[in-house]
Amino acid sequence: MIDERQALRHERAALYETVRDLSPAEWDAASLCEGWRVRDVIAHVNLGVTITKSAAVFGLLGARGDFHQFMKKHAIRKGSRPLAELLVETEMVAGSSHNPPTTKRVDLAIDALVHHHDVAIPLGRTVPTDDVRLRWLADGAVGANKAIGSAERSRGLRLIATDIDWHFGTGPEVRGPATALICAASGRAALDDLLDGDGLVALQQRRR
Repeated sequence: MIDERQALRHERAALYETVRDLSPAEWDAASLCEGWRVRDVIAHVNLGVTITKSAAVFGLLGARGDFHQFMKKHAIRKGSRPLAELLVETEMVAGSSHNPPTTKRVDLAIDALVHHHDVAIPLGRTVPTDDVRLRWLADGAVGANKAIGSAERSRGLRLIATDIDWHFGTGPEVRGPATALICAASGRAALDDLLDGDGLVALQQRRR
C-alpha cells in the first residue's frame, strides 16, 4: 500500500526539481494553460499548501463563486511576485504533504503531475515518475474531484494503460501510457498523440 504523504511530496518535489534552475525567460514563458506563464502555474500548484481559508473565501466572493476564475486571478497575482520569493515558496511546498480540508492527497498529486506537464512540455523537459505512484495517480484520476474533472470525462469509457498494469471502466477503449491517460482525462491534449482506441474521440469531446 502506498504512503500517500510521501507520494504527494514526490510529485511536488519533482516539479520543484524541474523549475529550480530555470532562467528568468523560462519562468515567463507561456505554459500549456491558456493565459498562464510558467510562474503562474507554479504559484497555482503552491496554493494547495499556502492559501489561507480567508483568502479562499474572499477570493471566491470576489470571483462571484466562479472557482476557475478565482484560481486564475489568484495564481497570476501570486505568480507575479519576485522569482526568488516564488522559488523559496516552491522549495517549501516540495517538502510538504499538506492537503486542504475536503481535498484528497491524490487530487493534489494529480494537480501537481498535470501542471508539471503544463510547464515541462513547452520547455522541452521530461517529467519523472514511477510505476507504483502512477497506479495510485491513475486510480485517483477516475475518482477525482470536479475541479480536475477527470472522473466525469472518464465515465463510460475503458481506460487501459500500456506501460503499467492498470485499467479501469467499461465501454469504448482509450489506450496509452498512464501519464497520457491521466493528462487527457484531466483536460489536456498535449499527449493525445500517445493514445488510441475507439473511445478517444469521446474523451476529447468532453474537454469542451
